[in-house]
Amino acid sequence: MASEQDDALREMARHRGLRLRKSRRRKPGGDFGKYGLTDPDGKPVFGFEGKALMAAAKDIEAYLRGAMVADWKSSTKGLKRRAAPKPPPPPPPPPKLKVRLANLFAKLPAARRSEAFTELLTRPGIRVERIVSRGQATPADAPMRQDHDEWVLLLQGAAAMRIGTSDEVELRPGDHLLIERGQEHWVTRTAEDPPTVWLAVHLG
Repeated sequence: MASEQDDALREMARHRGLRLRKSRRRKPGGDFGKYGLTDPDGKPVFGFEGKALMAAAKDIEAYLRGAMVADWKSSTKGLKRRAAPKPPPPPPPPPKLKVRLANLFAKLPAARRSEAFTELLTRPGIRVERIVSRGQATPADAPMRQDHDEWVLLLQGAAAMRIGTSDEVELRPGDHLLIERGQEHWVTRTAEDPPTVWLAVHLG
C-alpha cells in the first residue's frame, strides 16, 4: 500500500517529468523499500545500481528539490537583475545658528539734550526699548499719557516718578513699576552721572 510519503515523492517526480520506482522485493540482501527515478521511457535517471534500486526516500526528495533549484537558476540566466533603488540622500544638516548677542549698557548714547530711545525688540502686541536719561524730567504742565500699558525697569542710575494723583516715588536700580493705559505720569527727575538707563516694555 502506498504511503503518504510515496505519494508526495511520486507527485514531485511527475512534475519533473520522471517516474518514481520503489522496490518490493523481499529477498535477503535485496533492495526492498529502496527508490529510483526513471524517465518516461523507463531509462534509469537516479538511484540505480544495475537493476537494483539504491536510493532512500530522503535521497529522492533531495534530488528532486535540487533539480527544481537548478531549473529555476537556469531559467533566470540572461535576465537583467533589477538594481535596488538608491535610498534618498540624508537631509542636509540645519545651518548653524548664529546668536546675536547685545548688551544694554554698550555704546550708550550721550542723551545730553533729550532722552535717547533705542528699540530692542518688536513683536505683535509688544515692544521693548531702552531709554537713556541724563537729568531730563517731564514738564509739570505736560504729563505723558499713552493708549497702552507700559512696564518700566530701572537698570542704572536713579529717578523719580509720579503717576496720576500719587506721591513722587523714587526708583533705584532693580525697581520696576507698571503704568496703565491712559494714566498721566511724570518723570520728575533723573540722574546724570552715571546716566539713568531704563528698560521699557510696551504692551498692546
